Amino acid sequence: MGPLEKVAKSLLGDNFNIANMVAESSLVFINADEHLDYPQPTSHKFVYIGGLGQAQPKPLETKYEEIMNSSKKGVILVSFGSVAQSYKMPDLMKKKFLETFAHFPEITFLWKYEKDEDNIAHGYDNVITGNWLPQTDLLAHPKMLAFISHGGANSVMEASYAGVPLLCIPLMGDQYRNAQMAEYRKIATVVQKPEILEGKLTEAIKKIVDDDRIGLTSSPKANPQVSIQSSSIGANQTPDLIPSPDPNF
Repeated sequence: MGPLEKVAKSLLGDNFNIANMVAESSLVFINADEHLDYPQPTSHKFVYIGGLGQAQPKPLETKYEEIMNSSKKGVILVSFGSVAQSYKMPDLMKKKFLETFAHFPEITFLWKYEKDEDNIAHGYDNVITGNWLPQTDLLAHPKMLAFISHGGANSVMEASYAGVPLLCIPLMGDQYRNAQMAEYRKIATVVQKPEILEGKLTEAIKKIVDDDRIGLTSSPKANPQVSIQSSSIGANQTPDLIPSPDPNF
């Protein structure tokens, strides 16, 4: 018995069978974007809802607008989500990130770093930190060059909708698959965590900034309405797909 089945039985009783439940379901909601995911067999029961809750980008606050517009070549956003916090990185890894950023003086690196008191960017003129950043709004800005991310599902979708290429550093769980999927779609390059200390980060940033093939499928800036409308259509049609006890049309 797998861990998922154990949890299900503890909540729903010993007679609950996941395999039977899936087979007998009228619908299966999939939190993914069918345009980003790998090609795979599908069914009329599958409804892709990835991006359904995607917020529309808003105009940036003045301080962020000034950061974006003052950068010579553009901005790279650095964020690893809400679980993997940058301030908990080993010091050697933080140093490697900063040394890498210093190789690109004409690019501004906007880094979600959760402890302002660390003053981590002191001495690095092209690095700006913040314990919270308006990710969706920043990604929509025309001067956003790339997004260094953990490869979380929402981050991959947000970047793809905005037409921003990704540099994925997967850390756990589905992030490895998400990163590989984005690379397969040619909207990302992937660096594994141990490779950061090997100097691969500098090489990857050069690749993603200079190689027009990375992100080509999502540039120029994509219209998120395309995927969101696709998800909305599926969600809105679900009542029509559920078997009705009424025999009439």
